[in-house]
Amino acid sequence: MDLEKFKELHYKFFGKELPQEVLESEEYEAYEEAIHEDEACYSWATAKKLTSAGFDYSNYCCMMMADKVFESLDEDGEIKYDDPEVIINKWDEGFYGIPVHNGSATMVVINYCPWCGTKLSK
Repeated sequence: MDLEKFKELHYKFFGKELPQEVLESEEYEAYEEAIHEDEACYSWATAKKLTSAGFDYSNYCCMMMADKVFESLDEDGEIKYDDPEVIINKWDEGFYGIPVHNGSATMVVINYCPWCGTKLSK
């Protein structure tokens, strides 16, 4: 799907309660496929989401890393340690890590982005 068509569908579908018949439509399926399979569509939609939340993604190696770090933060910008859906954290010291969900702040420090392979700075 071309990016302009994706943007049109994004404005049509995103953030709205959609009836079941829309969710089952070919148009919606194409939109969903594009956001998961087309890097340009994913990056555009993610940038839009992060920008609207006031999250600066410009210093991250890729949009996926920025998005996953954003999702690891609560409304106050603090790490959600007790959320089992959090898959990556970034600490103020610049470390990135994969949390070990054992009830504490345990993590496995990583040196490379799991999505794009970029060496992560500390």
